[in-house]
Amino acid sequence: MSIDKEAPGFYTASVLDSSGGRVTAEVDAYSSIEDAIRAEAQAVPDGFASFMEIRYSAFSTGTYLLEAIPSQARELADRLVALVAEAHRISERSAAHF
Repeated sequence: MSIDKEAPGFYTASVLDSSGGRVTAEVDAYSSIEDAIRAEAQAVPDGFASFMEIRYSAFSTGTYLLEAIPSQARELADRLVALVAEAHRISERSAAHF
């Protein structure tokens, strides 16, 4: 799954296969990363996959059991946001040293 922030409070998401082709019919819009994770995981066609990786802003959750993702959507979203925030802090510290 790939999630992109289009604007504050506006995210697009789609499920991709291993070659980068879209699995779900279209790119959908969501008001939160958590909503995107939950809805897109539930939209994966039966039998297509048992595991999924979620990507947001160049970061990944790692691989999770697909059936467990909807109930873990909040934790997964929080982890991705924390990774992005930490990368931003590191980047600011690095820029301050130059």
